[in-house]
Amino acid sequence: MAESKLRSLFNDPEHYVKAFQVFASLSAKYKVLANWGDNNFSNEVVKQLPFKLKENEELRVLGVGSGSGEVESKMLAMLLQKYPRITNRVVEPAVDQIVQYKALVQSKGRELQGVNFDWRQQTLDQHREAATDGAKFHFINAVHSMYYAEDVDSSLMYLYDLLEPGGKLLIITISDDSGTWRLWNHFTGYQDHLVHFISSADVRSSFDRRNIPYTQSHQKSRVEITKCLDETSVEGNLLVDFLLHVVKFKETASDAQYKEVMEYMLSGDCSEKDGDEVLFINDWDAVIIEKRVP
Repeated sequence: MAESKLRSLFNDPEHYVKAFQVFASLSAKYKVLANWGDNNFSNEVVKQLPFKLKENEELRVLGVGSGSGEVESKMLAMLLQKYPRITNRVVEPAVDQIVQYKALVQSKGRELQGVNFDWRQQTLDQHREAATDGAKFHFINAVHSMYYAEDVDSSLMYLYDLLEPGGKLLIITISDDSGTWRLWNHFTGYQDHLVHFISSADVRSSFDRRNIPYTQSHQKSRVEITKCLDETSVEGNLLVDFLLHVVKFKETASDAQYKEVMEYMLSGDCSEKDGDEVLFINDWDAVIIEKRVP
């Protein structure tokens, strides 16, 4: 695609949130992540944390790109069953997402009693530059947020270095065999902002090169994109915007760009049909790294 570059969602936080909300509703994002948490997180993270904390000692948790907290709050509730006192540092650049997270914490009440929140309105890179307290964490999670780091490999190692020995680092990204990855990889370099379209293969590669062991679990996920077939659908166009990470793609792309992208998005490389519905293949992987104890 050699035509003029299109505006990244990074340039319009308000539009990003609108597009994300449509994506989350049509993909059952939180339900899928919750199911993974119920079936995997407790066994692969909570039960595997080796720490025996003193009576007044807190488990230190770091959330990277925590968003509005739906996923992270569920993880915290499970961690509380083993560790009744938790400090959770939330690193999230979007003000409105922090506001929603705080409201969620208020609504959950006793479910999160015992968690002390440390709110940081920052990107991971800003947190890295500003952090001077030398804090280490027992558990770190980055759920679909590493795409926004300036240097993914360096950021992954930074997070690994922030772990206490025996601590766990959870990285969730799209799978390297998903339609999302194929779409991103097929149309590169046409945005006006460098987005790091990475997959779980990039995460694994960073740790493989350093002989750092990890485990990985695969999660099937589908996004119902039938509305994208209707060019007049507001929700459909917002969904396309999120999948491409482009602001108002239908309005700003050339006819040739729009046709090329939509044909590929709806092709068998990226999607599958279920009756009258078109389902976008949005599989993702959870990579769990444990820091070695010297």
